[in-house]
Amino acid sequence: MACSTSVAESYSSGEEVYQARCSSCHGGDLSGRVGPALNAESSAASMPDSYWVQTITKGKGSMPAQRLSDEEVTLVIEYIKSKY
Repeated sequence: MACSTSVAESYSSGEEVYQARCSSCHGGDLSGRVGPALNAESSAASMPDSYWVQTITKGKGSMPAQRLSDEEVTLVIEYIKSKY
């Protein structure tokens, strides 16, 4: 379930992680929905990886922390940045 704190299946690509865990709140195309946009025009686009890791693993605002492996966190960050 996306935007939840439940333990997820193991994912092999950043796109899989994003679509399963992030897209329902941030949009399939990163344009935002309930959560803010994550596309190249977003304020998050210029943030360092440490910001992304902290936000994904600890949560921020109304976004809950996501229970992902370190590898899954890296994969989803790389996937989002590949869309810029």
